[in-house]
Amino acid sequence: MITRQSIATLLTTTAIAYSICSPAQAASLVAATQATLRDPVTDDRDRGLQEAIKGALGGDEALRGCYVAVSARDGRVTLSGVVRDASQLARTLQTAMAVPGVRAVDNALEVAGR
Repeated sequence: MITRQSIATLLTTTAIAYSICSPAQAASLVAATQATLRDPVTDDRDRGLQEAIKGALGGDEALRGCYVAVSARDGRVTLSGVVRDASQLARTLQTAMAVPGVRAVDNALEVAGR
């Protein structure tokens, strides 16, 4: 079901992606967001895990300047988006894995400029 929040999320992601990334990276980020919107979080545990990871990533000063979309299903987390460099990529993955309830992290992140 298409909701206002889904539309706002896709439009926001598209605007941010095309303003900070190359066109190829932006298209990849938008595609990942579309996939996340088609595969919504199914229960409260997944939603809580998704929010906990977003909070952990947003609270880390070392991760400022990156855009990461988070989806979760049964403890398996997918991170997609764009980070500045390899150290920010590693920090993003480590931060997500440190959140209680995360069983596995699928990395769909891209490093800007590659």
